Amino acid sequence: MTHRSLVVVAALLGITACGKAPADKAAATKAAAPAKAVAAAQPHAKAQAKVPVPAAAPVAAKAGGAKDQDGAPPAGEAACGAHGKGGKDAPGCPGMPAAAAVGDNPAAAPAAGAGDASTQVAGKVYGKGVSDVPTVHVSKLLAEVETYVGKRVRVEGLVTDVCPMRGCWFNMAGDKPGTQLRFKVRDGVMVFPMSAKGQYAVAEGVVRKIPLTLEQTKKYMAHQAEEKGEKFDPASVTKPTTLVRLDGVGAVLRDKK
Repeated sequence: MTHRSLVVVAALLGITACGKAPADKAAATKAAAPAKAVAAAQPHAKAQAKVPVPAAAPVAAKAGGAKDQDGAPPAGEAACGAHGKGGKDAPGCPGMPAAAAVGDNPAAAPAAGAGDASTQVAGKVYGKGVSDVPTVHVSKLLAEVETYVGKRVRVEGLVTDVCPMRGCWFNMAGDKPGTQLRFKVRDGVMVFPMSAKGQYAVAEGVVRKIPLTLEQTKKYMAHQAEEKGEKFDPASVTKPTTLVRLDGVGAVLRDKK
């Protein structure tokens, strides 16, 4: 190979090698740029970390938003006067124990008095069954509801209706025509089958008095109609109502009295 050829080959090799260098240098520069940006941002980030972040303020729950499983406002919300404070001296709820004393455990409520010491009741037991609390006729309970509000009693009667959706309540016919009482539990605590309709019930629970506004009355009745697949016209309701029910501790159901 001539000297001139060697010079040309060397020149070509030099161009190739130098052609890669700028690319490598540019890549290195690009890689270094984000690192410098991060490094530059770190002091600012550290400064921000030192600033305490205020805790988020608690969001107040909307009053009246919740609904009980039978469409009525929860007993703790509506049972004791307009604001549902749950106190024993709240309007409309004389004798009602404080909410903390009962809460979701109706069995913690005081008994209305001494009852029959014999607690053996034949039939299928639901929940805690029944104890030796006083047995009260439905008609007497409804006529003297203020005496029994917040107290545990035992009530007996024929089951006339059962919650068709979750089995969380049943209605009992009273001892006098036109009287009845609802026995109510939270979903899943006790589940009453539709076959319970027509059976005889011995039920124990806490007497609740729940005054409803006109709007609440309409919503409650609309919910009842929806459960049964019936039509309901809100305009047909012109007056507020007051619910009286038995919040369940336990029950015993059998085929006949």
